[in-house]
This record gives sequence, structure tokens and C-alpha cells, in this order.
Amino acid sequence: MESALPTLMASSSAFFQSGSLLKSLIHVSNEVTSMEKLPFIQVRNISTMIRRIKLLSSLFEEIEDMNTPLPPSSVLCLTELFSVIRRVKVLIESCKDGSTLWGLIQTQVISNQFYVLVKEMGRAMDILPLSLLNITTDIKEQVELLHKQAKRVELFVDPKEIQTREKLLQVMASNNEKNRKNYHHHQSFIDIETVKEVLSSIGMRSPLDYEEEISKLEAESQKQAERCSSSSNASELEASNSKKKASEKAVDHISATKAAMDAVKMTAEFLVGKLAMGSPDIQRQAAYELRLLAKTGMDNRRIIAEAGAIPFLVTLLSSNDARIQENAVTALLNLSIFDNNKVLIMAAGAIDNIVEVLESGKTMEARENAAAAIFSLSMIDDFKISIGAGPRAILALVGLLREGTTAGKRDAATALFNLALYSANKARIVVSGAIPLLIELLMDDKAGITDDALGVLALLLSCSQGLEAVKKSRVLVPLLIDLLRFGSAKGKENSITLLLGLCKDGGEEVARRLLINPRSIPSLQSLSADGSLKARRKADALLRLLNRCCSQTHNPVG
Repeated sequence: MESALPTLMASSSAFFQSGSLLKSLIHVSNEVTSMEKLPFIQVRNISTMIRRIKLLSSLFEEIEDMNTPLPPSSVLCLTELFSVIRRVKVLIESCKDGSTLWGLIQTQVISNQFYVLVKEMGRAMDILPLSLLNITTDIKEQVELLHKQAKRVELFVDPKEIQTREKLLQVMASNNEKNRKNYHHHQSFIDIETVKEVLSSIGMRSPLDYEEEISKLEAESQKQAERCSSSSNASELEASNSKKKASEKAVDHISATKAAMDAVKMTAEFLVGKLAMGSPDIQRQAAYELRLLAKTGMDNRRIIAEAGAIPFLVTLLSSNDARIQENAVTALLNLSIFDNNKVLIMAAGAIDNIVEVLESGKTMEARENAAAAIFSLSMIDDFKISIGAGPRAILALVGLLREGTTAGKRDAATALFNLALYSANKARIVVSGAIPLLIELLMDDKAGITDDALGVLALLLSCSQGLEAVKKSRVLVPLLIDLLRFGSAKGKENSITLLLGLCKDGGEEVARRLLINPRSIPSLQSLSADGSLKARRKADALLRLLNRCCSQTHNPVG
């Protein structure tokens, strides 16, 4: 794939020019990273944000040095990043130029603003097609790491700032109380040492610093006063102005959103045209970019479908090119998250092609994503029926359950679970040989899909074929007893469901094995007392059943 990129990227008809956008990005990034005399508040949030933007600046400069047109999805990404970095600049400047004391009091609000901007940065990078950009491996790896970190980032509020703020507020409250009590004596009290300590910790150590902060506080106070008028007439005027400002903001937001949607629409239509008319190299790249674009946001998924992408992506599922096939099935998976698109995908006759990829896809990732697509499509009840009625889908899912990676086995198990919610599919899943594989997965700690396998087994137990197949296992009961003790909350519920079902339907042998196992009764009693509501109810039912089984020859167990 990579060898085809230079020729492809050089085609001016296939991509958008974006030199001015890159220049603007580099300029605003340099403005942020070259800021001097940074504030004494939000130190960590500001420093980490500057490091992120420095890294992105290296990416922008390297892309500019390429001097080649960019893929459409990267232009969308860079436009979003420009918006984010510009807002970062405004936020840092407000921390730097505004009142430090007011910033300290507002530390949680400001910290949340930094957090929101980092998350937006991560979302923008979701659609950056790094593999299509001719950049160095070092920059690519750094950007990938930045993307992962931005997606995982958590809100950080500096505990030292919280502590300093609390100390400041305590001093203010204490001084107010003392001054109130001594009002008639015309005395004023202030804890000078504590105030000096607080001010020093946020960079104020000289009379000049104090004067500068007083000026900033007065300006901030004026701003706050303008928002809170004391008279009723002023309040009404303020309310009117606020509504007007809110209305203006709403219009600005709608305009910005419409512009963004128009950009996505133009990009999607452009890429769909390349799917329809392009060479295999162009199709491969267009499918990849649509895959990324469909990964983020319901609006994107709707717009891509409206641009007519789905029928072309369905056709590409039969491609002999492994990357085209993988990109097409993953794009369809991402599009299917939007419910209206599920109907369009099924109407395009996609299911046979998706099952074909599931059976014999050219990469394991393509097969796994085909299973995930079946899971997504089967969220609609009518599609559970039509997918399960086909002769190949369930067999192919069971095949992936046997051969797939951990992720693939989980995708297969969750798809089988969805299909098993329709009663007629249960027998088909049992006949396909799923139950021995599911029990085997319970014994495989490395597989990591115990809860998924248990969920499918619990559903299959409700059909006669499933019950008979489960009864044949000699290893299942001891496994379930262990899961009563060590499983997750959901795993414990499903384990009890299975044991209860086995005991109810003439399962005297299962009941006997439970009674002679020294761990089973204590585990059930523990769940009866401390489990989830569903687990408690089922544990009580199973204990009563076991009690009846042994009441004639043993003491009660409940």
C-alpha cells in the first residue's frame, strides 16, 4: 500500500491544497509555545498543553515541508486542530493576563476548560490519516502517542491550588467574622502572615506585584459587576442583554456547526466519488479516509451515508485487495453505529458480503470487524431474524469463536449473544457447535471473554437443544462454582442462571455435585446476602431447590 502513495498523493485532482491552513497552524502554535512569563496557576495543565502543541507544531512543519496536496480527511482534522489551538492560546492568555487570585478561586472551572480542549484535540486527531502522510517514523510515533494520551486524559485539578484556595478563603472568612464582631470598635483584623504566604505561593512577593494584582482584581470586579446589576431596571436590561448575547452565541454556534457539517459533506462527497470512479489505489485511500471519518460523530455517519457511500463500500467488500476490503468493512461497521444506517446497509444487500468477509477475509482484522458489524446490525430485532435465518452467518461466527484473536472471539460471542435473543436462532447456534467452544473459553483465562461466553451459554440453556448440549459437559459445573466465588458481578449472575437451569430440568446429578462440593453452598449463601438483586434472587431460588433435593436425607442447606 505504502509504495503507491507518492503517485497517489501527487495527483492534484485527488486532494485539496492547504498551504495557508498549515501556515496558520504553525503561526498560532508558535504563539502558544513561545509564550513567556507563564502564570503561577494552572502550571501543570499549561505546561502539558504547550508540550502537546510543540509536538503538533513539528507535525505541521513536516507536512508543510512535504509540499504536496493533503488527503481531505487530514484537512478536516487540521481545521479542527487550528480551532482548538487558537482557543488554547486565548485560555492561557486569560490565565496569564487576568487576576491570579480570581484564577485561583476559579481553578476547577479553568482546569475543566483545559480538559475539554484536550479531549477535543483527541477527537480531531481521530480522523488524521497518518499512514497517508509522508512523515518520518519518529514524528508519526510521537503523534500516535499524543493521540492515545489525549483520548485517555482525565481532568486534573492541582491539589496544591485547591489547598491554597481553601487557605485563602478561610483567611477571608475569618477576617470578615473578626471585623464584624469589632465593627463598633473601629478595629480591623487581618492575618498578615497567612496572606503573605498565600500570595507568595502564587508569585506575588513585592509591593509592585500587589499593586498589579489589585488592578487586575478591580478590572475583574468591574466585569463581574456588569453581569450582576443591583437595580430591577438594570436587572431587566441585563437579562435582555444576556438573552441577546446568548442568542448571538447560539447563532455563532449554529453557523460554526453548519460550516463544519458543510466541510464534512464536501469531503464525503469527494471521497465517495473516488470510491466510485477511482483506481484501486485511490479506492483504498478513499475507503481508509471514510473509515476514519465515520469513526467520530453521528453527524459524520449520517452525512457519509447521504453522500451515497454505503453501496460502493458494500461492493468493495469483495475486493481482492486486503486493505481495500479491511477499510470497507471497518467503514461499514463505523457507519452502522447510526441506527438509520443499519437499515441502509441491510437494504444494500450487505449481509452476504459481510458474512463472506467473516468467513474468509484477507486479514484477521477484517474478519473481526465483520463480526462486530453483524453485532451492530443485529441490534435491530428484524435483522436478528434475517441474519440468523441465513445459512452461513452463525456458522461463520462460531468459526471466528474458534480461530480468532481475543478481540475476534469477543466480537463473535457478542454477535452470537445478540442473535440468540431471537428464540429461533438458539437451536441454530447450538447445532453449529458453539457450546463446547464457549465452555472451552471459560477454562481459558488468557482468552479474557468469560462474561461474554457465560452470557451466550445462559441464553442457549433456555432451548432444549442447548440444555442437552450443556448437560453433556463434565467440566462446566466445577467451573461455574469457581465463578460464583471469583467471577465478575455479571459473571456470577450468569453462573447462577446456568446452575439453576441445570438443576431445574431433571438435574439431580447436577444438584448432587453441587451439594458435595464444599465451596458451592457458602458461595451461594454469600451471593444471597451480598450479591446484586438479580444474583440474590437466583441464589435464593437455587438454595431452596438444593434444600428440597436433600431434605429427605440431609440437614437443610439454606
